Order: sequence, then structure tokens, then C-alpha cells
Amino acid sequence: MYNIREIKTNKFRWLDIINANRDNLRYLKEKFNFNSVDLNECLPGLQRPKIHSDSKYIFIVLQYPLYDLETNIVTATEVDFFIGKNFLITVHTGELQPLLDIVKMYEIDQLAKAKLDKETISSLTYKINNNLYNYCYPLLNDIDNDISNAEKSILTQNENNVINTILTIKRNIVDFQRIMQSHSRIWQKFIVSCEQHGHAMKSDNNFNSMIDYSHDIWDYLKNYKDTINALHETQGSIISLKINEIIKTLTIFSVIVFPLTLLAAIFGMNTMNSMPFKTSRYDFWYIIAIMLTGVLTMFGFFKKKKWL
Repeated sequence: MYNIREIKTNKFRWLDIINANRDNLRYLKEKFNFNSVDLNECLPGLQRPKIHSDSKYIFIVLQYPLYDLETNIVTATEVDFFIGKNFLITVHTGELQPLLDIVKMYEIDQLAKAKLDKETISSLTYKINNNLYNYCYPLLNDIDNDISNAEKSILTQNENNVINTILTIKRNIVDFQRIMQSHSRIWQKFIVSCEQHGHAMKSDNNFNSMIDYSHDIWDYLKNYKDTINALHETQGSIISLKINEIIKTLTIFSVIVFPLTLLAAIFGMNTMNSMPFKTSRYDFWYIIAIMLTGVLTMFGFFKKKKWL
């Protein structure tokens, strides 16, 4: 089958399947007699992270993050593992470059393939996931850089652009946390399952380091979340301050203009016989002078109160 690559050693065989279809699942069912429920989990579409221990194998579903440099969006991709005494099967979508690289290395690099004969199923599983965890750290650096750029742009760029950037970063951090939140629990269960199955583990510390990696990544994400929340609050405070300044300016303007509006309304009334300055030669200028006096009085009052 064109989407299955196989690597054999003297001890075990490794099948790597990209975008598994029904034919692939039927093949795995015939060759390995896997549980149908586990096989259906391998079909396209994200499944929840899980670990299932059978009498002959351990089945693991894990999610890893993908970072799109064009859209700056973090998404999840799934990797499924069937781990037995003399076989390892990985099922994925082909989007994780570290996984593709390690398969290609063992396919074409004869020296690496020769060293693979000295590996065990557990140690190979560790190497694959170790590469995937190492792949996560540059993604964390990208998020860190995005946060730094957002911090610098708060006072220099348009508020709408900044707030959209901050919300994108917050979503990426939350999605990243959702992807990684089950890893520690799954590796803890995996260690116990390996002991129950009697699988030869190269070192318990290897898989304990997987737990440490997941905790380490989670701590980074937690710190990033606290930082971006603080930036979000800062940006909100800046926007509130600007809105308050605008409201203050409009309020002062409306109060200053109020005497002009009042006098214009009074002298615009149709009670001409009792209107002041009706017979005066300079009636228009008298009214203008009264208006200016009212404006200057209000302006002086605001200045005294230090509202301007």
C-alpha cells in the first residue's frame, strides 16, 4: 500500500501509515488482530488523547501542535501508536515534519538503520516522541516572539490591529495547552502498562523525561498566558483611557457651547416687542459679546478646576 512505509530490524518491524484508510485498517486487523475500536480511532479526524492497554499491545492517541507561519495559528494534529513486543505502528496525517524526518532517516541512512538493530520498541517510541517534543520548543519561541512584538506595538500601532494580535496569541496558547494537557497522564500510564506487559524498556528515566517535557512545556504556556493576559489588560486600560479622554473633551465642548445655544434660542424667539437690544444699532454685536463672555467664563471655570 502506497501510504504504508515499513522498516524491519532483526528484533521488530515498524510500520508508518500516513492518512490511514479502510484498507489500511483491514490490513492491520488481519495481520495484528487489533481491537476494532482502536483501529477506528486511526481514521482521519482528531480523536481525544487516550491510552488503551490490550493483552498483546498498547494503543496511544496523542495530539501535537502545528504552527502556521502565514496565519500565525496553532492547530492540532494526531499521532496514533500501536506498541507491541515486536512491532511499532505509527499512524498520522503526514503534517509533522520531525516524524517524517525520522522515518526517512531510517529508510535511506544505512548507518542509522544499522543502529536501529540495537534499539528496542520502547526506545524507538521514546526517540520518536522526543523529536516531537523538541519540535514543540521552536513553536514556543514563535509564541514568545509574538508576545514581544505585541508588547512593543501596544503604544505604536492601531488599537484594532493590536487587540486582534493579542486575541490570536491568547487563542494559540489556549489551543496549545489543550493539546498538551493529557501528555503527562498518558506517559505515566504508559510506564505502568509497559511494566505490566513486560516490555523491555531501555530506561525508565527516558519516559520520565517525557513527563518532564510535558510539564516544562505546560509551565512555558502558563507563563505566556499570564503575560498575554497582562498585555490584554494593559491594552484595555489604554483604550478605556482614550475613550474617557474623548468623552471628557466632548462633555467640556458641549458645556462650553451650551451658553451659545441658550442665547441663540432666546434671541430667536418670536417675542420681538420685548426682546432686548431690539432698537439698538449694535444689537447683533451685543449678543455676540454676551455669548463670548459666557464662553470665556465657562472656559475659565474649567481651567480653574483643572479639567482642561
